[in-house]
Amino acid sequence: VRACEWTDQPCGLFVEMNKVLVADHLLHWHGVESKGTTLCKFEGCSKPKAMLNLGRHIEGIHYTTSYECPYCGKRWSRSDSLDRHQVTC
Repeated sequence: VRACEWTDQPCGLFVEMNKVLVADHLLHWHGVESKGTTLCKFEGCSKPKAMLNLGRHIEGIHYTTSYECPYCGKRWSRSDSLDRHQVTC
């Protein structure tokens, strides 16, 4: 759980670090459109992202969640990246 850092409308709420929950938070509390592309408004970032990928971008880039491979110890910022890695590890 992390504090929301969306800079144009700080809400002070805490968000579970999950790409779906982050996206839902942005839709509900910050008025981000559910379709199309929006600019990421985290400090120092203005990357255009499709809403479909915005939650994943925030989880992996801005909140740097870490997932460790139980086989080799390598760390990944996203759980889906770890899943892909484990297929060939």
